[in-house]
Amino acid sequence: MTTKNSFITNLRKRGLIAQISHEEELEQIFEKGNQNEKGVRYSVYCGFDPTAASLHVGNLAALMMLRRAQDAGLQPIVLFGGATGLIGDPTGRTEMRPMNTKDQIATYIENFKILVNRYFRFDVPNPPIFVNNIDWIGQMSWIDFSRDIGRHFTVARLLSAEVNRSRFEDGGLTFMELGYQILQSFDFLHLYKNFNCIMQFGGDDQWSNILGGADLIRRVVSGKAFAVTTPLLVASDGKKFGKTAGNAVWLDPNLFSPYEFYQFFRNVHDADIHKMFKVFTLKTLEEIQEILTNENINQVKEVMAFEITKIVHGEEEALKAVEASKVLFAGKVGDLSNAPSLSISKQDIDAGIDILTVLIKCGFSSSRGEARKLVQGNGLTFNGNKMTDYNYKLQENDFATEQNAIILRKGKKDYHLVKLE
Repeated sequence: MTTKNSFITNLRKRGLIAQISHEEELEQIFEKGNQNEKGVRYSVYCGFDPTAASLHVGNLAALMMLRRAQDAGLQPIVLFGGATGLIGDPTGRTEMRPMNTKDQIATYIENFKILVNRYFRFDVPNPPIFVNNIDWIGQMSWIDFSRDIGRHFTVARLLSAEVNRSRFEDGGLTFMELGYQILQSFDFLHLYKNFNCIMQFGGDDQWSNILGGADLIRRVVSGKAFAVTTPLLVASDGKKFGKTAGNAVWLDPNLFSPYEFYQFFRNVHDADIHKMFKVFTLKTLEEIQEILTNENINQVKEVMAFEITKIVHGEEEALKAVEASKVLFAGKVGDLSNAPSLSISKQDIDAGIDILTVLIKCGFSSSRGEARKLVQGNGLTFNGNKMTDYNYKLQENDFATEQNAIILRKGKKDYHLVKLE
């Protein structure tokens, strides 16, 4: 029997729980408070492997789960996979992940540390804890790890996980990848012992990995630990959420500008608005419901996009993104300096840079063939007019606009400025 306003119940109301292990027992623990009988606060963790230079929108859902745990009085732990990132999680993969160097992974983690700070409060008794699993996994020898941890896992059990079984049957599962679940399970055990961590968050595709850790804690120290997974984010069109034109929606403003980020959420399908509000904002359910009473769906999207951009990039950048959006979409007078832009030189003009090259440079197209189709299909607007000549070469007088830049528009919603250095 769950309590009316418990942490878990509130997560359920927001649609944030796909599966949970021993829910009633976990609720009973939380009914007694956020600390154990020794007065040590319970903690919860989620891990992030540095497989790219930045975190992305899929990671944002997990970060927001940790923030909700912090607001509920639990200790949030952000784990950076300095060790597991050297292997790569085989979940969701049909082939082995590309292997990054140790130096590259260390660089990625330093960027992750900068990115995650915005999502938590530090003026509370339970500020976030940041850890790197290379600090404990890297110290162990293969023999010690096999004897102390590996002996608790059978090959049959590891192969029972869908990702391992399917890859094994296809003949593509490596010994290295087979051990990934053991490493992740060891992380959970280490955090349980050292930080009183009783719960791990993850996407629903991580269910078997997280359960492995909870079971390892029971086997080694007879402790109680719990697995909680969230539904995988899928848009109303059935596509994986957080992808645009085949690329991830990065949280790093150097890879995906605050304006682009704002526009991504501003342009989500109407059917996804309620879900996005509940997953990515800190608005209460009552506040969300009040916002949704507005019959102007575009205004609702603007509120949602602003709230999410404010969390990820800060209020100042979110306001700049809104201003740039108003200028580009409504033709209002304002500051265009924060709109996405590309700079080219006078030398580029003299060399005869053409519109197809520009479209690739600004990210509107990935190849000349794709750029040509965009122009031929009347999908490109150039300074307010349809561009129909895919052989067109830029001229200096093209920049003689009110913004002192060429304004490109792809379709109805994607804008980009081209400035002359």
